[in-house]
Amino acid sequence: MLQMKRHSRGFTLIEVLVALAILASLTIAAYQVLNQVQRSNVVSQESEKRLGEIQKALAIMDSDFRQMASRQFRNQGEDPGSQLLWMQDGLLSSDSVGILFTRHGWVNPQMQFPRGDIIKVGYRLTGERLERVWWRYPDTVAGDNGIVRPLLTQVESISFRLYRHHQWVDRWEDKGVLPEAISVKLTLKDYGEIERIYLVSGSELSVSNVSK
Repeated sequence: MLQMKRHSRGFTLIEVLVALAILASLTIAAYQVLNQVQRSNVVSQESEKRLGEIQKALAIMDSDFRQMASRQFRNQGEDPGSQLLWMQDGLLSSDSVGILFTRHGWVNPQMQFPRGDIIKVGYRLTGERLERVWWRYPDTVAGDNGIVRPLLTQVESISFRLYRHHQWVDRWEDKGVLPEAISVKLTLKDYGEIERIYLVSGSELSVSNVSK
């Protein structure tokens, strides 16, 4: 019987190059998929963080504007003003319109601290950052510039409208009274316009709320 010799035969250079090219293509594709997944995760985390920032800022604003107090207040040790709400360009050193008022709801359990439940709060725009300025007491002395809390970034503009006598106005000079409702509109770089409208209860100044 004739026996046939089998000659072992290795890969040719072309076959090796083709295999390497296929492996490189698979590696690049896998890297691109992994990179895309990582980028998507980063974007998702940033979006979630940003949304949380917006929601937290709106929650604080909701609490302030829904609990506005009909109370006169002193600024920088001056006599109490006749207006219960101040709103004008440059107020509180704002780069846009600023607003200032008092609010209820600052917890003082069993009156343990020498203060009431009313504080003074304001909002201003510094660059592209919305800031909340607040004071522990509604009547403040000279040099007390309040406590500044940054609330929201990427804010392009802020505006307020006030409702009284069946119409919206963008100026407020009424004395001894609050508006019946207030509209707060924020324009954000990434989310566009966000508007909140708050009803104001107890808008008339009572005798007990007159600052002595």
